[in-house]
Amino acid sequence: MKVIIVGIGMTGSALALRLLNEKHDVTVVDEDFDTVDALVTRSDVKGVVGSCLDRNILADAEVGKADCFFACTLRDELNILSSVLAKKMGAKHTVARVRDPKYFNSLAGLKDELGVDMMFNPEYRTAMEIAQILKFPSAISADTFASGKMTLTELRINENSPIAGLPVAEAARKADGNLLFAVVIRGDKSYIPKGDFVLQAGDLIYVASTEESLLESSKKIKLFKQRAKDVIIVGGGRITYYLAKELLDKGVKVKIIEIDEDRCRELDEELTRATVICADGTDTSVLDEEGIREADAFIALTTVDEENAVVALYASSFGDKKVIAKILSRPLGKMVNKLGLDTVISPHEVISDLLVRFVRAHQVEDGEGINALYRIHDKAEAIEFTVDGDFKGLGIPLKELKLKNNVLLCGLVRDGGFILPSGDTSLCEHDKVLVVTGVKQVTELNQILK
Repeated sequence: MKVIIVGIGMTGSALALRLLNEKHDVTVVDEDFDTVDALVTRSDVKGVVGSCLDRNILADAEVGKADCFFACTLRDELNILSSVLAKKMGAKHTVARVRDPKYFNSLAGLKDELGVDMMFNPEYRTAMEIAQILKFPSAISADTFASGKMTLTELRINENSPIAGLPVAEAARKADGNLLFAVVIRGDKSYIPKGDFVLQAGDLIYVASTEESLLESSKKIKLFKQRAKDVIIVGGGRITYYLAKELLDKGVKVKIIEIDEDRCRELDEELTRATVICADGTDTSVLDEEGIREADAFIALTTVDEENAVVALYASSFGDKKVIAKILSRPLGKMVNKLGLDTVISPHEVISDLLVRFVRAHQVEDGEGINALYRIHDKAEAIEFTVDGDFKGLGIPLKELKLKNNVLLCGLVRDGGFILPSGDTSLCEHDKVLVVTGVKQVTELNQILK
């Protein structure tokens, strides 16, 4: 597919490289020559220097031939207007980054009239992902599928867990729940395990289930932690605003530590139920005084990766609490993981998954197949499909389906209810099905069949 990305910041460049890796024809547009030149020099993307509101510049980028147009500049207005212009010039699908809450909320209902196919807010999406993890603090990461009816949760098996040393089939019986072990990450390798695969302490496991079943089963295999009820957040940016609002609505006690006085006043006015402290959240004496030892969860959301890494590691030294750090740098994130901090989150990776899913969905003619996409340690993907009438496996029991290697059907939702697949289960039209696969660039359900 031909893809045009305007605005080559961290989000735009990360998206360009990922789509290029998936063999798409990628053109980037930015007003800064050095930015475009640097990306073009180290990759096979095409580059155009100029304004995304200049018709001649967009024509040079061949916007009229674009299958997907992504506006990722730092200005919401530019993103909206350039997306409208691109659609008028012939782009098939347009997507705009809209970060300001007043724009995002007011324009969401007008996107069809504007000709914008999707608007995305990185800070909101990141906040919702953190909120999902906090529902189940044992999780390193968590994602929902089929409108919340199905979850895929990443957990680490500890030495005290009764499933360490057990084959997957026996571990599932011991958990005694409606769940499936979908992926195991051990060191640098990933496995889509069969029933005789033996789990080990230290393994990262991805479990497909419902929230309710997972909560019950995790108690039996000693991976359960109570939901966080008292949360400290360092940094008062947009992610904090959206996250605090979500947590407060769920009855969670929220304390925000922010160094900028003006921003503290804004947060205090907008989040009246939160406690806002104007102080340096990287100062250990401040953290100690504000109750870092007693809090159920600690989240580092400043604008500086290194600050988030250090304060998160400091927080994790105080007992068994949930600690999350926003870190944009992948090398730094991996380093912090090795130092013992499991949950690192990057808005760019959250949005990259979202936009790659958008591209893959529109690689098929109707654009309706893929509902959600989630990367698993860059080694596998979890993809939610809606089963349509063209699926060649309709009505055939799974035990008779010839699936490709490294493919697993983890769960399905039918008529609003979750079904854990067995060999006798067959897929019906309109089912929502979660597939975990090591097969690259799957765009439609038939591609999982041999």
